[in-house]
Amino acid sequence: MNARISAVAVVVLVAARTGSPPVGEARADEPTGGNASGVAVVELFTSEGCSSCPPADNVLSNLAQSSDRGIYALAFHVDYWDELGWHDRFASPDNTARQQAYAHAFGRRDVYTPQMIVDGTEQFTGSDGDRAVAAITRALSRPPSVRISLRLRSTGPDAVRVSYEARGAPIGSMFNVAAIERAVSVSVRAGENAGRTLRHVNVVRAFLTTRVTSEAGSIVIELPPSLPRKGADLVAYVQLTSVDGSGMPVLGATRSPLADP
Repeated sequence: MNARISAVAVVVLVAARTGSPPVGEARADEPTGGNASGVAVVELFTSEGCSSCPPADNVLSNLAQSSDRGIYALAFHVDYWDELGWHDRFASPDNTARQQAYAHAFGRRDVYTPQMIVDGTEQFTGSDGDRAVAAITRALSRPPSVRISLRLRSTGPDAVRVSYEARGAPIGSMFNVAAIERAVSVSVRAGENAGRTLRHVNVVRAFLTTRVTSEAGSIVIELPPSLPRKGADLVAYVQLTSVDGSGMPVLGATRSPLADP
């Protein structure tokens, strides 16, 4: 195990095996900018209504707090648990549709929680710290083929124009932008996690994807009014769509704070 991943491995495995809670207010992973190292985009499909999801949320939280700037942790809350007694306010049908798109890309028919996907190509149960460390190690060992830079500008009280340059992005690939809330706690009053206080990190509050037609472009992302700008970031990443069951490979990623764009 190389020195770059060793600290990540320790914190993730401790969380996975002991169920220790994350340090909820810590700043999450920083943007890579021009970092020449690999990137690991970690997408967790989770739900507050799922009793097996909190351990996976802890794994993601500790990944987000890693000092490794190449790790981008994202929590997508799905809505298919909502009918079982607790409405997850972060859940959306768009997040469920994204997980279903991954199922199609992997040649699967089913979706489940907690599911973790690393760099769009490796999927496994999200509470499996060993698998997470191994997948992230592989992802960080691959130099990104796309370099992304961002410029943000407010276009209204709840909208931001994202101007980007994605050097090396193939025409037809997907340019994704996720607006994430870094840290939030929720007291669950019903469902499988009734009576628990759940701590989330990097919750996807808005997500937008567009086809790459050139290496430079801009898109406008609408933000929920309840998203605190000072506690939020934008994560942008480019990935391919798959036709052979290998997932949707991530080619590059970066991050920018949302406050005062």
